[in-house]
Amino acid sequence: MIRLATGALLGLLAAPLAAQEAPPETAPLPPMRPADLTEGAQAPSVPDEAEGSDMAPQEVPMPEARPEPPDPEDRGEAEGTAEEDADTLSDEASEVDSETGPELDAGTDGGTEAEAEAEAEAEAEAEAEAEAGTGEDTDDAPDAGGTTRESVPAMPDRLAASAAAREPCRAELEGLGAVFDTQPPVDDTDIADCGIAHPVMLSEIAPGVALAPPAPMRCETALALARGVEGFAKPAAERLGRGALTEIRQGTVYNCRSRSSDADTLSEHAFGNAVDIMSFGFAEGPEVKVQPREREGSMAEAFQDAVRATACLEFTTVLGPGSDAAHADHLHLDVKSRRGDFRLCQ
Repeated sequence: MIRLATGALLGLLAAPLAAQEAPPETAPLPPMRPADLTEGAQAPSVPDEAEGSDMAPQEVPMPEARPEPPDPEDRGEAEGTAEEDADTLSDEASEVDSETGPELDAGTDGGTEAEAEAEAEAEAEAEAEAEAGTGEDTDDAPDAGGTTRESVPAMPDRLAASAAAREPCRAELEGLGAVFDTQPPVDDTDIADCGIAHPVMLSEIAPGVALAPPAPMRCETALALARGVEGFAKPAAERLGRGALTEIRQGTVYNCRSRSSDADTLSEHAFGNAVDIMSFGFAEGPEVKVQPREREGSMAEAFQDAVRATACLEFTTVLGPGSDAAHADHLHLDVKSRRGDFRLCQ
């Protein structure tokens, strides 16, 4: 019984394996050709590479036509057109340059021309001053280029202020409390560049502060002195403890002479531009003389230094003890005009 059951089971397991190994009796047929295709229709001809067919494709692409070389006459016309275009562009560029060129030149060369004119004027002034110092009349003397040099006005005329400029200066002097008189021109019979075209005779710099002795000077010089005394010297005197400032003694104002450091150049004193201060007087104490006071450590040194330092706010040149031996005993103050409002304070 057991053997029969085992045999039946093995038979069942072997049946599927036998079915897989047995080949199919019939192969599947290809699908039917559609009925709407006619018998006369031809399929696309495809070369049979497997059979080595020599059949050529029905259409062979033709090569593109090679461009013909340009005709010499046409090429000449093309070149002529290109040259005309180039000429047109060149003309347009030239017009742009002609329109903008002067503006650029004015911006770049203006400063150079101005500097050249300033240098030429300075040279002419130097020549005129040197010639005036020798007393020679060379107004018609030819210059190095062989042309006649124009006459250069004397220094008093070059420094002279117009009436419109003199009035405000004198009005401000009066407003500061200065006492002065207008004077006739000061000149020198030997040196034309020495003199003052429109001097003022200053006797009181500020209310209660005398200039001793009174002296003629340009209004600009008197105004710088009055501003400095009223704004700085009088307040500094209050801290000194010797009473109010009452007097400033001067050693030189107008003087037709050369510089102490350059015998060939006229001093600013020769034009009424400078004042030499020798000492300061006070109501209740001894005067303060201008002298070397380095590291003295006194109130007199502090006062002298304060006046000297603040003077550079009003004057363009301030020299004194320590500048050189010639200024060891006074303060030289002048209003020399320099380019760029440069100030020399030593």
